Amino acid sequence: MTQPASWSHYAAPRHAMRRLLISCHGAGEQSGPQPPFRRRSLPTRGLVYISEGHGEYEEYEPHGRKVPVLGPAVIWLTPGTLHGYGSDARGWSEHWVLFEGESFAAFEASGLGGHHRPVQALARPVDDADEIFDQLREAVGAVGPRAEIAASVATQRLLLAILDAADPVEGTTDGASVIDLVSRDATRPLSVAARAAAVGLSTRELGVLVRAATGLTVNDFVIEVRIARAQSLLAETALDVGQIAAQVGYDDAAYFSRIFHRRAGAAPSAFRRQQSRGQIDENHPSRAESIPENPMI
Repeated sequence: MTQPASWSHYAAPRHAMRRLLISCHGAGEQSGPQPPFRRRSLPTRGLVYISEGHGEYEEYEPHGRKVPVLGPAVIWLTPGTLHGYGSDARGWSEHWVLFEGESFAAFEASGLGGHHRPVQALARPVDDADEIFDQLREAVGAVGPRAEIAASVATQRLLLAILDAADPVEGTTDGASVIDLVSRDATRPLSVAARAAAVGLSTRELGVLVRAATGLTVNDFVIEVRIARAQSLLAETALDVGQIAAQVGYDDAAYFSRIFHRRAGAAPSAFRRQQSRGQIDENHPSRAESIPENPMI
C-alpha cells in the first residue's frame, strides 16, 4: 500500500470566500489502520478519497445503512448527517477535504456527491492526487486571502479529477448511471412510471435497481435527493423557504416544510439556524395548511 504523508490542517475562510467560491475548511492524509469515526456530524461538506484499501461507511439516520468501501472510491459527507467510517484491520490510504460553497452545485449536477449515494466507486485512481494534496497542504497551512484562493482552486481541481475518475458512461443503464439520472431529474414533478420511462426501464425494474443501490423506494429516493438539495440551499444561500421549495420541486412551501421536518428532523428555519453559522438571516416559512399527499412527487 502506498504510504501518503500523515498530516492535517484546518482553516476558517472568511465569509466572502464561503459565499462566492468553494471554500476549503481543512484537508489531510493518512494511511494504515486508523481509529474509526463514530456518530460524527459535520457543519460543512466533506469528501474522503480512499485510493487503496477496504472499509465501511455507516449512516445512523434516517435509515441506518452501512455501505462497503473498496478503493479507489470517494465517501461524500453531507452537513448535519450523523455518520461514521473506517478501514478494516489492514488499514487504507485516505485523503480528505472539508469544504462548502454554492458553486458545488455545478459538480453535483455532473454526478458528484449526494446524500443518496454516500460512497461512490471510481473507475480508476484519481489523477495527480498526490500533487493536488501537496497544494492543499501548502495552501490550507497558510493564512490570508491568497492562501484561501489557492486552497479553493486545489479543491476544485480535486473535484474535477474525481469527476474524471468516476468516468460516467452516458446512455447506459448500469446502476450508478441510472441513480445519477433519476437524481438529476428529482426536482421534476414526475410519476414513478415517467421516471422509469426516462431511463429506459419498466417501473418494476427501476424500483428493484433503486432499492438495491440505495435501500429506498423510488419515491423515497426522490424525496431524499430533494431534501438533501434543500439542506444545502438553506445552509449556503439566503433564499427564502418558498424559493427553496420551488427549486427542489415543491409548489407549496407549507407542504415542503412538513416533508422537510419529517425527513430532516427540524423545520427549515431551524435547520438554517443550526447549519448556516449565523451568516444567513432566519426566514419565516409560510403558515402550514392541510393538503393531501401528492402522487407526483
